[in-house]
Amino acid sequence: MSFFLKKKKKRKNYFIVEGLKEIKMALKANYIPEYIFLYKKIYKYEFISNFFRKKFFISYQIYKKISFRKKTGGIIASFFKKKFDIKKIKINLTTFLLVLEGIEKPGNLGAILRTTEAAGIDAVLLCNNTIDIFNPNVIRSSLGAVFTNNITIDNSENIILWLKKKQIKILSTSVKKNIKNIYNLKLEKKSLAIVIGAESKGLSENWFKSSNIIIQIPMKGKIDSLNVSTSTAIILFEIIRQKNN
Repeated sequence: MSFFLKKKKKRKNYFIVEGLKEIKMALKANYIPEYIFLYKKIYKYEFISNFFRKKFFISYQIYKKISFRKKTGGIIASFFKKKFDIKKIKINLTTFLLVLEGIEKPGNLGAILRTTEAAGIDAVLLCNNTIDIFNPNVIRSSLGAVFTNNITIDNSENIILWLKKKQIKILSTSVKKNIKNIYNLKLEKKSLAIVIGAESKGLSENWFKSSNIIIQIPMKGKIDSLNVSTSTAIILFEIIRQKNN
């Protein structure tokens, strides 16, 4: 136990999951469980501890020290990380992908992953990623959808080459004027990838050079952009609406 507390910031092959719902989702997604920590005054259901290599009953002081969230239900666990490989993504004639470049805030990434799970997106491709996808705020804001999404991580150049090789149509987003209105696309039922960049920088130039279409959400007020997770939800569900019509 003391080893875990001393080394938790140095070890990079595992991540922490807090809360029963999220722990169940990680187990269901076949992440390999390591340790589980139970603060018995809060957590009463010990059965889940049978899945873990070691279990610890901890005091409030230790519970407070190792938890990131205020409300975890008295249960915290560690899992080993998986490797993300773009070659594992399966493609068909109607594959719908989301590419995210340089998303900056864990809360935004988690909210987007929650949306992609709800929308049934086939895979999420993260490029030029600056966030650990197992960051506690990503897990919390995704409601555990970080475990259920099909995710891969690579650089922009490799992902562009892969999309081209697979003949997937690329729709990149921009806030500049005179760009294709998302509500007027007339999309065919073919495989495509929506590409969305960071709120501060948008997409890198390579994406615009490689895109089949550059799209935007029309703005009628004085604000020229939306929060990236809000924009993503609007775009994905509008594309789904058009593809299904």
